[in-house]
Amino acid sequence: MKKFLSLALALCLALGLAACGGGKQYQIGIPADATNGARALLLLQDQGILTLKEGVGLSATERDIAENPYNVKIVAMEAANLPVSLSDLDFAVINGNYASGAGIGDTVLTTEDAESVAAKTYGNVLSVKEGREAEPAIQALVAVLMSADVQSWIQANYNGVVMPMGAQDLSLPEIAEPVTLKVGASPSPHAEILQYAAPLLAKHNVTLDIVEFDDYVMPNTGVEDGSLDANYFQHQPYLDDFNAQQGTHIVSVGTVHYEPMGLYPGKTASLDELKK
Repeated sequence: MKKFLSLALALCLALGLAACGGGKQYQIGIPADATNGARALLLLQDQGILTLKEGVGLSATERDIAENPYNVKIVAMEAANLPVSLSDLDFAVINGNYASGAGIGDTVLTTEDAESVAAKTYGNVLSVKEGREAEPAIQALVAVLMSADVQSWIQANYNGVVMPMGAQDLSLPEIAEPVTLKVGASPSPHAEILQYAAPLLAKHNVTLDIVEFDDYVMPNTGVEDGSLDANYFQHQPYLDDFNAQQGTHIVSVGTVHYEPMGLYPGKTASLDELKK
């Protein structure tokens, strides 16, 4: 009997106390899609909550969890649903755009580091139909979005859930006749950033007509068929995949910001409570 109890205790310690009924099992929500799910797991690893198999990087899945010392339960769900599910979870790893749209940016506990592979890979881009990159109005929009004014505004207004890529001193072309650019964007933060940039761009004879979308297909099909002049809602890997899958010809003309994955509190206020 003593030998059996010793083996059971060893198993409990290996699996985590909660597995043997000795404590709470904390639930952490992450995005269900492969790319953002991997980023979420890497962020949890950076916080010491779990350990992944060596070298998995941005291809990580739940099957790559090598160590789970706090016996947390990973709950994968649609990324857009994570903010409204916080009341049912202890924590959630949420994309910066969804956190911003839900108004929870000031509650973030920690985010991806600016020097992380994910932050450098998934910058959000301004995109146009191939062949339009050199149009003066497009170049003017890129120059304004990358200006110190707009980049500083992004830094100051999103509490770290949206981060600027850094100001660039790009030349603004001379535009003699007024031009209107119709740009598709997701509501937050992309349309908000464009709205701030609009009066700055108007000084250079370019008017922005911002069209908001709640999906990730129509802004690209609109650029492809010419009903939109540009769009601003996606990161480069998504754009590359969309072009490959749909046979479209859309190119990036500038990387404006990135949206770090952040860890947000739900039913549990801090990581210290999980780790104690």
